[in-house]
Amino acid sequence: MADEIKLYIDDLFKYLDIYKNRFSEFKIEAFTQTYNGITAVFSALRQQRDRAVEVDQYFLQKIKAAPLNESDLKEFTIQVLITYFEAEADTDGQSNQSFSYCRGLRPVKQDVPFFERNLIPRLFEPSCLKSIFKLNRFFLKEIAEYINRYGRPLNTGISPEEFAAMKNPMKLLELARRRSQMGNDLISDRNTLEYDLRRLNVFNKLVEKDKLLDKYFAEWKYCEKGNFWTKVKGLASELVAKLKGLFTSYRYFRLSITQRKPAYMFYGLIILIFILLAIYVPSKWNSYSQHEYEKLQDRAAETHIEGGR
Repeated sequence: MADEIKLYIDDLFKYLDIYKNRFSEFKIEAFTQTYNGITAVFSALRQQRDRAVEVDQYFLQKIKAAPLNESDLKEFTIQVLITYFEAEADTDGQSNQSFSYCRGLRPVKQDVPFFERNLIPRLFEPSCLKSIFKLNRFFLKEIAEYINRYGRPLNTGISPEEFAAMKNPMKLLELARRRSQMGNDLISDRNTLEYDLRRLNVFNKLVEKDKLLDKYFAEWKYCEKGNFWTKVKGLASELVAKLKGLFTSYRYFRLSITQRKPAYMFYGLIILIFILLAIYVPSKWNSYSQHEYEKLQDRAAETHIEGGR
């Protein structure tokens, strides 16, 4: 197995070189498959200590051959990959030489703080990973899963206020950790942070100023996008559906509109209708007037031509 994983490691560094020197030939899927092929054998190396040490030394040899920061992809790849290797394959401190070398190059030595303070904020830089969203998403997922498994426990009961106090990189990481641990359908659960954030229009406000969050929230379906009239139409349809039952019985209708919530909805609908009419009628009248004016001009032009004959 050691020989097989060495071939994968060779391929991985080949893709890193292609990314740096011949980017037009770089294949994202081939790179991520190679990366995943390497990590897939880490847990097995826990029981095969001699091979784990051999793989560790091979990693160290490849890493030292060129600067780690010669490309952002190389730095992300090696720092995250080797951190996983140390956590999963090293049980006795005998196969952590490559990890120790990479950690020595960090401005922050501890794994989770390094990811949170250095790598995650870099994902928000416009030119990071050549603005390739697939690579951005890949490393966000890898980091989120690592912190869930080896870092601090996820706070599943975080409030919207606590979330609002975070900076955007930490907000994205928090949401990614939640999706990794709790599933991808959180937005439809009324008891989740995601549901509350969408209800409070937080997601739509965040994407107005951040293109990266816009991409993530669009993919995760956290934003309700649409123009003003689409939203007005949706609101009106919802109100009409809720009030439709009121008119099935005159007594029930009178009783219902005396209650606070139904009354608010009823009168709100009336107000909305008048607002729409106030916008629609002048607009149609102006359109009609313009049309008649153009017809009048055409007739005048025709009369002038005929008179000239």
